[in-house]
Amino acid sequence: MARSRISVSLPCAIEFQSNVPQTQTTVVVHRRLYPSLTDPNYLVLRARRLIFTDWIAGFPDSRLRILDVGGRHQPYRPLLNGRVAQYVSVDLLRTDFVDVIASGEALPFQAETFDLVIATQVFDCFRDPHQAAMQIHRVLKPGGRLLMSVAAVAPRFADVEQWRFMPTGIRSVLAAFSSVEISPEVYSLGGLCRTLNVALHSFAKFGVVRTTFSITICPALNLLGLGLEWLKLTDNDQFTPNYSVLARKA
Repeated sequence: MARSRISVSLPCAIEFQSNVPQTQTTVVVHRRLYPSLTDPNYLVLRARRLIFTDWIAGFPDSRLRILDVGGRHQPYRPLLNGRVAQYVSVDLLRTDFVDVIASGEALPFQAETFDLVIATQVFDCFRDPHQAAMQIHRVLKPGGRLLMSVAAVAPRFADVEQWRFMPTGIRSVLAAFSSVEISPEVYSLGGLCRTLNVALHSFAKFGVVRTTFSITICPALNLLGLGLEWLKLTDNDQFTPNYSVLARKA
């Protein structure tokens, strides 16, 4: 993708890399937003899309200035189509979608710059999640929102991960916000199906074994988890793999 340097008129007067995503989303984005039944993360990814869609529908009907922290892929950007005045992404890894190379613990923007901050699956990688939350709170306008997801009962997916989060811990990290809504992406029964799927996927390393697993056991566990969630047999969330969170600044 051709890239050129432009100056964006943000209050912090930073020079960004221009970055208009292609009309057709990347394979990674599509798989995260619309996961296949052959994906061991299907249950949480599907649920996160539905939860975020419901929350976004309740946002004010206006065009938003949005910051995506850890926005190297931006899978949830399509959910905001028609509501974006400006979309800025920060990450420590440069991709075609990243505008600013920066850490979420030291955001290079003036206070009260953005209407919405998105931070999905990045808080587990911060050295100091409380500092990252304070930085996000600082750059949000009054009434601004944080849309985030965090890992709870989940294996380690990458060596950079440092944390897992329970509801009380989430509220502690987001103590500066006036309201915090926490939603399990799946409850315990669905969570056990997802955990088993991820574990089996991890051990099915060889080509033919992984292929067989992906087209047999994986979709079967996903359908089982989906059915258990639909039946609403329990609201126990002790084994939920992930939480979606909506926080609001006063």
